[in-house]
Amino acid sequence: MQKHFKQQKKRICQIKDKQVSYRVSGNCTKEQISKLDYISHYIVPVIAGLGDYLAIVLAEKITWELAKTIIGDRFNLVIPNMYFYIWIPAVFIFFLFYTGAHRRMVPYWETVKNTFYANFYGILAFIFILYLSHQNATMISRLYTVLFFIITFISLCLIRNLIIAVCNKLDILKEPVIFIGAGKTTETIIKFFESNNSFGIKVIGIIDTQWRSDYLKERFRLLKNVNNAQKYVKSQKIGTVIISTLKMDKQQIMQCIKDIQPITKNIMFVTNILGVPVANLEIRRLYTDDILLLNIKNNLADKKNRIVKRLFDIVFGLIICIPATVIILLCYIWVKLDSKGPAFFNAKRIGKDGREFTCYKFRSMYMNADEILNNYLAENQEAKKEWDEFQKLHDFDPRVTKAGKIMRKTSLDELPQIFNVLKGEMSLVGPRPYLPREAELMGEYKQIIITTVPGITGYWQVNGRSDVTFEGRLKMDNWYIRNWSVWIDMVLLFKTIKAVFFSKGAV
Repeated sequence: MQKHFKQQKKRICQIKDKQVSYRVSGNCTKEQISKLDYISHYIVPVIAGLGDYLAIVLAEKITWELAKTIIGDRFNLVIPNMYFYIWIPAVFIFFLFYTGAHRRMVPYWETVKNTFYANFYGILAFIFILYLSHQNATMISRLYTVLFFIITFISLCLIRNLIIAVCNKLDILKEPVIFIGAGKTTETIIKFFESNNSFGIKVIGIIDTQWRSDYLKERFRLLKNVNNAQKYVKSQKIGTVIISTLKMDKQQIMQCIKDIQPITKNIMFVTNILGVPVANLEIRRLYTDDILLLNIKNNLADKKNRIVKRLFDIVFGLIICIPATVIILLCYIWVKLDSKGPAFFNAKRIGKDGREFTCYKFRSMYMNADEILNNYLAENQEAKKEWDEFQKLHDFDPRVTKAGKIMRKTSLDELPQIFNVLKGEMSLVGPRPYLPREAELMGEYKQIIITTVPGITGYWQVNGRSDVTFEGRLKMDNWYIRNWSVWIDMVLLFKTIKAVFFSKGAV
């Protein structure tokens, strides 16, 4: 019996040497690194390319049938099979790889952006290919091109997400990674990769002298002694090392890179500039002197970008305004019938450069709302604490009417603000329109927030909405302004539709 126990113990120890701790869906398990993980950097591009080919051909066929249904007998577009099955997909796949749409460790929405750009370049090449196949620039071909652009983008995103979902479900094709640093920064990076919808990573181990995060301690194994990093990387055949500790000085980092770079493909390290806006950060390299310059652009300070943002608001504002007018009329009647008082609550808000403007909203509260609130807070200390922290009441707000509860939950009360957008007082996307009485509470964030017009929706609305504290909203608005781009506006508009549809955090 004792001999059997020793054999079992020895066998367990051998298994532990070959395996690593890894957490999947909240369950701490021991998983052996598969051979597929080690060659995933070769397999992933092939699988992604095949998926893209399938997506493009499928999009071509759907577009063809749709165009034929819409146009009928007048549809006379002819695309030779060689172009249909070979040249057109090949061009799109080339641009997908060129824009980096297949790269790992890239935020999901950046991958979507790269896919969008690749699709745009591909559609321009597609138009040229149509001319090569002796097609005339008719209305039919233009309709086909527009439909093809939209359907191809959707098809590429859906099939890519499907492939990633299957790989993550089977826990295959993940990049083996070793981290140097067992603190909060490593925890943040790993949590990001776990929630990011991309081909994932498999943490082989974390090198440090001790754990500085309980989250990491429960999930991964600690490889002690940073001086042995070269040995760990070489023995495990690691392709990517991430230096995520801020406790190492320049000499230690340089020595670590010097030891590891010859035996691995990629070394990443976190710079000691946490909190700096990175969405618009550009890198300048002085190769001869090994100097790296980080250029942080303030996009909203550029006049042409402000013009682009304004044009974006006008075009999409006019598009939204047409169906919105009907809904606004119905809501107007609803509010008038629900409670006494005017249908609109035209309150003052802080606008660009600190100037106040009239913000259009449907009235969602009773006329004596301030009196009701003061009486309620005086009688409920818990509610008063909540009000002081959030400047909102989440579970129950006695000021809100029956119609107001539903309109707030669906954000219909903010729909009239589309007219503020057309007037130039607001934007479709921007920081929250703050009340004049909140000016003092905004503190140091006020100066950055008033550099642009407020928005109907924004970063905080789709990342917590009323679940975020007042200071949290200020920080999110500050992040949005410092990192603004047209793509971020498009992403936030898309996420707003999702947030409103599921009524996430609305009050």
